[in-house]
Amino acid sequence: MWQRLLDIQRRIAPEAIDELLKRFELLKRIEANQPIGRRTLARKLDLTERILRREVDTLQSLGLILIDKRGITVSQAGIDVMDELSPYITTIDRRSDLARGLREKFGLKDFFIVNGDADQSPELQKELSKMMAEELQKMFFDGAVISVAGGSTMANVGNYLKPTDEKLLFVPARGGLGEEVGNQANSIASRLAVATGSGHKVLYAPDNVGENVLEPLKLEPAVKEVTELNQASDFVLHGIGEAFTMAKRRNVSEDVLGQLREKGAVGETFGYYFNAEGDILRKVKTIGLQLEDLESKQAVLAVAGGSSKKEAVRAYMKIAPKNTLLFIDETIAEYLLNS
Repeated sequence: MWQRLLDIQRRIAPEAIDELLKRFELLKRIEANQPIGRRTLARKLDLTERILRREVDTLQSLGLILIDKRGITVSQAGIDVMDELSPYITTIDRRSDLARGLREKFGLKDFFIVNGDADQSPELQKELSKMMAEELQKMFFDGAVISVAGGSTMANVGNYLKPTDEKLLFVPARGGLGEEVGNQANSIASRLAVATGSGHKVLYAPDNVGENVLEPLKLEPAVKEVTELNQASDFVLHGIGEAFTMAKRRNVSEDVLGQLREKGAVGETFGYYFNAEGDILRKVKTIGLQLEDLESKQAVLAVAGGSSKKEAVRAYMKIAPKNTLLFIDETIAEYLLNS
């Protein structure tokens, strides 16, 4: 239905498609930053205040946004319109062509793409989280176990998940990174469980420990239980990081940083550092999910946003399991398709 409607609209009123995309994007930006002032919104969209005022007045007259002293927000009618329009927008948008090309090139389960460069527009990270949440929600079934890694994008997923009748269990894929508590896998597993009305487990173990500590920890009943749940889980949520950003978050020594630099490290996931060819250069000794565990999952939902991660994502394509759903921005998608 959507494709037929689009074909007709392209023949009769192609300019209407551009107008629709523009207003849909405006609603998305407002939703991601609400409440937001006109001046700030104009700056984010790179529009003059005069042009933005005209668009805002139109959306307000249609009842799609609300304006008060706090700023601009999307109304319930606006949210409903966005939900109903999403399948049509996907059909119109060039992102569907990019996703199709990437599926053909890399053979992964699917690609989901947001417009722009998340390094330039930080709100796109929220959009990636929302997209990931929507796809994950469709996969839930009674008794499903979901392994969750750490990271800010993963932390935002909980903002977009909805309560479900299915009995789910969220488990941390790894221990703590020593970073902000809210971005650690334990906290995120708890947050996603609360959002869906589900259960969760906690992994009482640091992410990076010495061999003499690692083996005894593995035998602890609570740690062993989470390890076994990770190995048997149905779905995995994780991010793809730029190698040296992640190394610094893990407080890697200068010696190791030098070795990674010398070997050409570009990316990191699950404590594995890899080069542009996807060769594993270093593996952090850790308790939790391992890279080799991913092949057996029903689906692996991986995410990365921003041009600074394009090399890391391209390298990850060399080792990504075929059951991967990749959530990226347009900048990375174009780079993958053309490189």
